[in-house]
Amino acid sequence: MKKLFTLSMVATALFAANVSAETQLKVGFNEAYNSPIYHGMVTAADELKKISGGEMTLRLYEGGQLGNVHEMLEQVSLGELDMSMQVFGGYAQYLPRLGALETAYLVRDYKHLSAIFDSPWGMEARKELETEFDLKPIDSWFFGVRETTSNRPINSINDMKGMKLRTPNAKALIDYAKGVGAIPSPIAYAEVYLALQTNAVDGQENPISSIEAMKFYEVQPYLAMTNHVVQDQTISISGARWNSLSKQEQDWLMKALAVGGEEAEKLIVEGTEKDLAAFKDAGVTVTYPDLAPFRVAMKPYYAKLDKQFGDNFTQTLIDTQ
Repeated sequence: MKKLFTLSMVATALFAANVSAETQLKVGFNEAYNSPIYHGMVTAADELKKISGGEMTLRLYEGGQLGNVHEMLEQVSLGELDMSMQVFGGYAQYLPRLGALETAYLVRDYKHLSAIFDSPWGMEARKELETEFDLKPIDSWFFGVRETTSNRPINSINDMKGMKLRTPNAKALIDYAKGVGAIPSPIAYAEVYLALQTNAVDGQENPISSIEAMKFYEVQPYLAMTNHVVQDQTISISGARWNSLSKQEQDWLMKALAVGGEEAEKLIVEGTEKDLAAFKDAGVTVTYPDLAPFRVAMKPYYAKLDKQFGDNFTQTLIDTQ
C-alpha cells in the first residue's frame, strides 16, 4: 500500500511539473473582438499551440481590456504584461523620431513601412527601445491606410481649403490637416459620429475599417482616397520575457506571429474591398484626387523634421527600400 501511495505521489508531481512547464504569454491589444487584428492573433495563438505541441500558448486580452495602447505598452515596459502592439509611429512616446512615420505621405505603402522597420534605421530604433525601455519589437502587421470622408466632394487639394477636419490629438495628423489647407479639429474618437452628423466638423480621416466600424459613412456622403498615412501594428514583447524564452520557444513564437500577420493582412485587404463596395451601395461617392499636390504640401513639415532630427532625416526614410 505504501508503494502504491509513493507511485501516486510521483505521478502527481510529474503532472504538476508538466503543467507548470507550459509557457503562457499574456497579450493585450486595442483592436476589438472580431476585427482582423483579433482574428490574426487568434490564428497566431492556434498556430503557436499546434507547433509547440501545447507547450506554449497565448492568452489574449482584446478590445483595450487592459488599458489604452499607450498604457499597455507601458505595462510591457514594466514587465506587467508580456506583449502588446501599437503603430510603429506611435512608439514616439518613447522615441520621438518614430513619430515621423505618421507624417503624411512620408511612407508610400506597407512594403515601404516594412522595409523601414527592418532597415538599419529601424533596427537601431528597435534596439534602443529594448535597451532603454525593455520593449522588444519583434514583428509588424499591416493595419490599414488612412482616408478622408467629408460632407462635400474632395476632387482636388483645393477642396480641402477651410474644411473643418476631425483628427486625433496627434501632431502628425494635425499637420496633415494644416498642410492641405484644412482646419484641424481634434475630437475624441467616440464623439466623431455625432460631430459629423451635426456638421460640427466637415470631415474626418481614418482607415476604411474604422470608417465602417464606426458607421461614419452613414453621415458622410463623400470618401476621398487620400492614402495619407500607412499604418502597421508593431508587436512588442518585454525584453526580459523574451530573454527568459528558450531559442526553441522564440522560434515558435516568431513562426506563429508570421502566420497570424498573414491572416490579419488578408482579412484587412478583403475587408477594404468589401467595405468600399458597401459604401457605394449606401450612396457614398468615392473620389480619387491627384495626390501629387498633397505630397508637395507636406514638404515644409519634412523640412521641420530634418531640422529637428538632422539633415537628410526624411530623405533617408523616403529612400529606404
